[in-house]
Amino acid sequence: MDRKYVPYNGTQVIEGWPEKIRAAQRQKTYWIGGVEYPRIPYGEEDGDWGADDHPCGDCAVVKGQLHVPGCDVEHCPVCGGQAISCDCDCE
Repeated sequence: MDRKYVPYNGTQVIEGWPEKIRAAQRQKTYWIGGVEYPRIPYGEEDGDWGADDHPCGDCAVVKGQLHVPGCDVEHCPVCGGQAISCDCDCE
């Protein structure tokens, strides 16, 4: 099966991915250990991921947007580690 790509946020993404990015913008918080925390937008993480120069290399969001859940670059709002692999109790 051939994948179809579409332009979005200044890059080419798989068809259907723009909808995932838009859905991610509606999920503003994570519940971790029974407490609600605001998610960290691209470009506000510790370290320089190049948000001023290009979209996220993993999920294609631009600076200020929230990552698509499961993105390798997204940081946990509690421990600051990689959100998909930290030990925080994300609900």
